[in-house]
Amino acid sequence: MSANLLGTLNNIVYYFANPVIGFLTLTGLVVICCKTKAIPSPKYIKLAILINVISNILRSVYSTILNYYLWTTNPATQHLLKFDYVLKFSFNTYWLVTLVTWIFAFLFFKILIFANKKFDNRFFYDEEPYLIALGIILNPWPMLIFFIIACLICLLVLQIINFIRKNLIFKQQKITLERMAFINIWIPAMFVATAIYFVLFTNVFPWLKIWLLNLPFIDQLLTQFYLF
Repeated sequence: MSANLLGTLNNIVYYFANPVIGFLTLTGLVVICCKTKAIPSPKYIKLAILINVISNILRSVYSTILNYYLWTTNPATQHLLKFDYVLKFSFNTYWLVTLVTWIFAFLFFKILIFANKKFDNRFFYDEEPYLIALGIILNPWPMLIFFIIACLICLLVLQIINFIRKNLIFKQQKITLERMAFINIWIPAMFVATAIYFVLFTNVFPWLKIWLLNLPFIDQLLTQFYLF
């Protein structure tokens, strides 16, 4: 197998695996929602988190080993095969963002649990800290920004749908605006953010990728982090 083909395979695995595994685990959570008519319990969300963490580890290990192999077979890069340089390059390229994402998800999870207990569980349902942690893991920086934007958009859309359903379809005598529970937005927001992740880092939908990259704030954001 040629070095170019192996390099292409490495990019496919590294950038393709995360959103695909994310879609599959999110689909599993949606199936559970449909069967139980409720948000999945923390047990199932923790399983989804574990699956994605293991996927991230395998992806990073695979890319590290394959990158080392490619360097050994290319005369132009054989001089780079020093242990400290290989270790530093592999860590910065394949592990750093993943580890920072895990740490951020864990800290955010602990902060939410602490704050919720401090105020007698008034802010979040038991499932929400786990859902937010999963959303962070599925969307490593800078994709995390898209997850936050997706949360706001989903909250707005669901609020509008709820308003129309309550006031226009059922034609209540008094127009009301009930606040939507945040627990309803996390899974839809994860789907939206993961879809954007999939489009930007693969060429499955090139026309949509070009359209997204032509949006000024997306192009500036990704250019800033040397992703494109």
